[in-house]
Amino acid sequence: MPIPDSAHAVSVCLPTWADVVGYEEKDGRILAKMQTGYPRFFLHPLINQVRARLPAKAGQEVLPFASAVAARQCAAMTGGQAQQVEGLWAAYFPTEVLAVARAYWQHTGRILSSRAAEDWLTSGRLQPKDDALDQVMRERLAGWSGAPASRISLHPSGMAAIFSAFEAVTLRRQGRRNVMFGFPYTDTLKILEKFGVGVEFLPQGDQSDLERLKRLLQTESIAGIFCEFPSNPLLQVPHLPHLHALAAAHGVPVIVDDTIGTFHNVNILPHADLIATSLTKAISGEGDVMAGSLVINPSGLLADQPTPGRDSGLYAADLKVLERNSRDFPTRMLQANANAERLARFLADHPTIEEVFYPGLDPSTVYQDLQKPGGGFGAVLSFLPHQGATSTPHIFERLNLSRGISLGTHYSLVCPYVQLAHYHELDWARSCGIDPFLLRISVGSEPWPTLKERFTRALS
Repeated sequence: MPIPDSAHAVSVCLPTWADVVGYEEKDGRILAKMQTGYPRFFLHPLINQVRARLPAKAGQEVLPFASAVAARQCAAMTGGQAQQVEGLWAAYFPTEVLAVARAYWQHTGRILSSRAAEDWLTSGRLQPKDDALDQVMRERLAGWSGAPASRISLHPSGMAAIFSAFEAVTLRRQGRRNVMFGFPYTDTLKILEKFGVGVEFLPQGDQSDLERLKRLLQTESIAGIFCEFPSNPLLQVPHLPHLHALAAAHGVPVIVDDTIGTFHNVNILPHADLIATSLTKAISGEGDVMAGSLVINPSGLLADQPTPGRDSGLYAADLKVLERNSRDFPTRMLQANANAERLARFLADHPTIEEVFYPGLDPSTVYQDLQKPGGGFGAVLSFLPHQGATSTPHIFERLNLSRGISLGTHYSLVCPYVQLAHYHELDWARSCGIDPFLLRISVGSEPWPTLKERFTRALS
């Protein structure tokens, strides 16, 4: 079932551990029951209805996209062609390369939204861009981020924002590798691996990796350095000021994904050239709209360049929902921050838990220096039970929370993150220090006594 109960939900309930495994192994029993899924990984039923309506020849497949640029890029990757059909851009390609097209859809995030699909199916056309509301949303983000609204762009997803950042830095230094500093959300690394000329992956993101990066920059011209603040799923905090100073000395831009940290909690703009944010998450808070933003530091290395992806935009119907959802973002974050810190301390003291990952448990001076007045340590934490291989599935199924992917919602979510993000590369994840039996919690704004009671029961 979709989470929340909406035709445009971005999450889906996988109620048992076996369901999670079945989904990853493409078990027909599980897939047949799924009414929806995360829109980059799972083609929404409305998207499939659009595909069925678009004329395709025998031996040909089609995917609709949010823009002509996306359709053309997908067509180029698949040896196909891009066409505009009744105002909708789509890529046509041979059936045998559908997996390649689906990978482009997933990794770049330049997808057609379910609301756009719904409008096209209903009326045969898309809504025109709402420039006035676009300005309102960018000004709101400007107030939270500290960057001018003119240096902020909106995108169909958080991943689309990261992909636009990737394009900007690789165009600036063509033919150069990128660096991934710290263990990231899966698709960021996939972009650097699949769309660039190579990536230097420094999975720990610690002082030792900073020294490795220092040596690398002395011998190689790098296009960009990507990192997260904090990281997903271990909530590690890189020394962003040192990282940025080192990169700037070599003319290398730093791109930071602050989706978990959020504009409410930390001020990272002085130490980033680009900030990519999944607005799908905490800024929306409902889990019923896909969106992303890219902020350019007006004093950074890319200050004299056009705002990457400024022409991509967000579909008008999605923009309307995002604007409404985001109005109470600061209020929601206050409660979610407080709940998450309480929960992290509760779990850290619980005898069944081996380790808890949360920036507020042992705050680094780096996080504290970048923390905004009134900001907290975020609403996401991860924990590893003792004997996780046997206990984690049991806890997951007993925990009376929504069991779904995504994060940042005003209702709490529990996710077997490593299983979902790295199921086909678990040994590799383990080699990077990521335990496959970790559980990630996106803490909502429910009353703390309710959350405490639910975790007490699940861990008993």
